[in-house]
Amino acid sequence: MVAYCTANQIAAFLQVADFSGSTTPTTADVESFIEMAEERVDQLTDHAWSTSRAKTVTEERGRIQRVMSNSVNDRGRIQLKHYPILDMDSGTDKLHIWDGGEYVEYIANKTGDDTITTVTGKDYWIDKERGTIYLNSYNQFNLLSDAPSGVTAYVTYRYATASTPDDIKQATIYFAASMLAMNDDLNLMQEGDDSMDNATKSQRYEEMAMKILKDNRRLGRSMPTARAIGGFGARGVLP
Repeated sequence: MVAYCTANQIAAFLQVADFSGSTTPTTADVESFIEMAEERVDQLTDHAWSTSRAKTVTEERGRIQRVMSNSVNDRGRIQLKHYPILDMDSGTDKLHIWDGGEYVEYIANKTGDDTITTVTGKDYWIDKERGTIYLNSYNQFNLLSDAPSGVTAYVTYRYATASTPDDIKQATIYFAASMLAMNDDLNLMQEGDDSMDNATKSQRYEEMAMKILKDNRRLGRSMPTARAIGGFGARGVLP
């Protein structure tokens, strides 16, 4: 199932009639090109741009940063590499935290929330938009002993942007159109004396897709450095 654009949008871009089950290529053929283009966009941007294409990270290693609080014990903070993240559900997602003697799975065994107004009394809370997980009263039990290999957390989670941005849609259309243009067997785009040949069109579409991603700084993703947020002050990273 396509997510970032539709076959009809490709037809409109190429200025050809809408695709169907009896056209060459068929709607299914074009959608297969779109899916390949979507995967390429995901790989180039290191992200997923629709919840229907959400990616899963399995046991991402984390080192919990100790954060000052007004209570007796400090809190902990984990910055995930990918974000926004989806709801963390028991049975699907995992949050293994070192408690001084073993890893405890928080999603299934602790209380948590992802709404800032309902975090009181919870063991953890999640900022899904920024990919940050906060732990309540982390310092006390962590000091009992060091975690194996200094890994204080293992996190399994899913990430994606909920609604596909326009520039991602544009880049996907260009990538899919590039593949269609260079496929002579489809006989989709007739070459004229006063127009570019299909190979040149394909190359131009490819270049435009890459330019869109580059101009909008979509190529690759960077992890934000941990910093004071909402009144918490950073002390350092714990093993």
